[in-house]
Amino acid sequence: MLWKSRLWEDGDRIVFRGRLSLVEGGGAVLDVGGSLIPFDLADPLLPDGVDGAWVEARVAPDHVTVWFYEV
Repeated sequence: MLWKSRLWEDGDRIVFRGRLSLVEGGGAVLDVGGSLIPFDLADPLLPDGVDGAWVEARVAPDHVTVWFYEV
């Protein structure tokens, strides 16, 4: 299966698909088509080997917050 970055709604969930990178301090960044989405990670910790892997995050819409900023 060829993976592609993507963002879409699936029923009552918003789905983010991209490549996950772990960062210092226990966080992660999901690269969705060149847009970097930061994640705070909670317990349980992610499994070994997930750094650089393709993942999907499925979340309820009320758990998604958008902040605007200038680069």
